[in-house]
Amino acid sequence: MYADDVKLYNSSSNCMILSNDITSIHTWSRDWLIPLNMSKCRVLHLGGQNPRNCYYLNGVELSKTNTCSDLGVTITSDLSWSEHVACITRKANRTVYLITKAFGKANVKVIVALYKTYIRPILEFANSVWRPHLVRDNDLLEATKRRVTRLPFGQIRPSYQDRLKLMCLPLLSRRRKRGDAITVFRALTDGDSPIRYLFPLNTDGRTRGHAFKLLKEKFRTDVRKYFITNRVFEFWNSLPAHVVSCKNLTEFKIRLDLHQRD
Repeated sequence: MYADDVKLYNSSSNCMILSNDITSIHTWSRDWLIPLNMSKCRVLHLGGQNPRNCYYLNGVELSKTNTCSDLGVTITSDLSWSEHVACITRKANRTVYLITKAFGKANVKVIVALYKTYIRPILEFANSVWRPHLVRDNDLLEATKRRVTRLPFGQIRPSYQDRLKLMCLPLLSRRRKRGDAITVFRALTDGDSPIRYLFPLNTDGRTRGHAFKLLKEKFRTDVRKYFITNRVFEFWNSLPAHVVSCKNLTEFKIRLDLHQRD
């Protein structure tokens, strides 16, 4: 719950509980003289097997939607991230346009600093939640970065891979993999982490490698297959012990970057 944003969620099998929660929110808002804006209240049903139950607020049926934005992340009813990718690339491209107008002839050092400050945060915000797996989505994200790397070189420029080396910029897919590993490290080392339960450890003593290997989760759908707990499994478990056994996050980032560089 935020000052101007309230969200309730539950399983479709608990529709009555969710209905009661909606009623409770309405009662609370009425008692505290903070009325809800009915025109902005929506129901988002997730999953293909969802019965899409109807929900009511003060006797009025809430309209259904196939997409909503939650803390800067666009969520769709099929849990595909294509719409979110399209949204953030549009925003990032607008920023690229402004940078081109203001700093179009800047050198490599300046363009890299501008990219890291104003563009990359847009493309990477909360990417442990929404990391895409479709080629077209990955290409769309990388196209924005490709456009930025052209700025310092003019018409005659090196290839994209050479530009990345000259500017010391890794591919966004590699950065997303790095972000996933950092999320896992934080979850495992912070005793109060609210997402610690998502990463159960493999306690089988016969496994090789470090002592923080994750347990493989079973899945039937692509949504779960590409959820962070499964997509990070192989990369995290393949990391050497001296990387995952770091005492703090800063040291882990340094060793992880050195490992990826090798």
